[in-house]
Amino acid sequence: MKRRRLWLWLLLLVPVALGIARLRLDVEVLNLLPAESPVVRGLGLYQKHFSNGRELWITLKATDADLAEHAARQIASGLRAASNLTSRVTWQAPWLEHPGQGAELVAYLWLNQPPERFAELAARLREPRLSLTLAETRDRLATSLSPEEIARRSYDPLNLMQLPAEASEEILAAGSGQEFFASPDGTFRILFVEASRDLGNYRDARQWLKDIQAAVQQILTREELGVAVNYTGRPAFVSEIATGMEQDMTRSVVGIMGIIAGLFWWAHRRFRPLLWLLALLVAILACTTAAGGLIFGSLNVVSLGFAAILLGLAADYGMVLYQEARATPQIPLRDIRRAVAPSILWASVTTAGAFFTLNLGGLPGLSQLGTLVALGILIAAVIMLAAYLKPLENLRTPRWSFGENKAAPPRESISWRSFNLPKVAWILSLVVLAAAAANFWNNPPRFNHSPESLRPRNSPAYATVEQIKSELGRIQEPLWILVSG
Repeated sequence: MKRRRLWLWLLLLVPVALGIARLRLDVEVLNLLPAESPVVRGLGLYQKHFSNGRELWITLKATDADLAEHAARQIASGLRAASNLTSRVTWQAPWLEHPGQGAELVAYLWLNQPPERFAELAARLREPRLSLTLAETRDRLATSLSPEEIARRSYDPLNLMQLPAEASEEILAAGSGQEFFASPDGTFRILFVEASRDLGNYRDARQWLKDIQAAVQQILTREELGVAVNYTGRPAFVSEIATGMEQDMTRSVVGIMGIIAGLFWWAHRRFRPLLWLLALLVAILACTTAAGGLIFGSLNVVSLGFAAILLGLAADYGMVLYQEARATPQIPLRDIRRAVAPSILWASVTTAGAFFTLNLGGLPGLSQLGTLVALGILIAAVIMLAAYLKPLENLRTPRWSFGENKAAPPRESISWRSFNLPKVAWILSLVVLAAAAANFWNNPPRFNHSPESLRPRNSPAYATVEQIKSELGRIQEPLWILVSG
């Protein structure tokens, strides 16, 4: 019988291993928002078709324009040399760094002209008009007094730079393109760095960002460049959010386990039951995480908060069982389990039902959190009832009782009249209650309906985005109109 139970527990390790192997951490910012929202769908389309998930933005802030330009050039050269890290580094408008690409821009503008104008260009490049155009250019170069015309027509004898009025207006509106790379005073610059490989998960993004930061710091140290460097873009956001959630989850789990251990030791002074309780809590957490992996595949970063909630609730079931076993050492453990099981099971069902209602909300992270806590509570009730008391059966010694072969003392009912507090304490309590009520009336809680509430408290990546807006004069958010067909 014992061997059969052992095989049953070992068999449960298979779905746990599969669930943990399938689990992925979802740190995509848009997945924190309701998927049915048209705005979220629009942002997803923009990110899919127009945004580059491998692109990192590096900002430089210097005391003068020459230093900022020199630092941007040096960093760009150094990162381009690191071909194992980057596939493309852009620090200024491409046609300024590679003037030959201007011909491609002109060809693109001609290709997008109306058919009748493009037909006129094609006719101009055929004989006999081609010879006439070249002869006209020769005459203009011989008689022109304009240095600009002489310089331009010497390299453009076919006058392809003479674009139609609409295309010329587009070029003038676009300017030199430097407004996307530098502030008006030149002291603030942006570099766009693309990873040489696909950053499939947050660990890849975090490691690649660390390598880029180390390479940039090495360049700044070697060239003795005193500039302030910041990073933003999807790799920075992914690394920042994932690292923060890992630290938060580790701190919360370790903190809750420490509180549980401290309270248990303070109340019972028993080492083995405490260690067995902590071991079962870890097993419950692993089983719940595996269940989340089997059901969802990827877990939203918000849903990882289930761990601290679950541990606090699951520990109660073990403490109730242990207290009952300690208070009634003359009763067999099987009978104690049967007596306590209905209350624990019903309590777990009602609490799980309350957390399941979070699925009615619109945020995916809260829905997953509610589901994970609900499943974890049910798993905790089953595991605690089935596994907690049995290994402690040999510890049922008189130490467990309140005396040698004595039953627990009767529990006296406590009434509020039994609290003989002095009048001063009652007066102070009423004063504090009145002050709290007055403060609540004058300063009621306010709800934050802005999207700022979804941002991390301390986010260098978000701060860098705000700095870019301020330095480039783009405070107003643009309105995106996306058309798909």
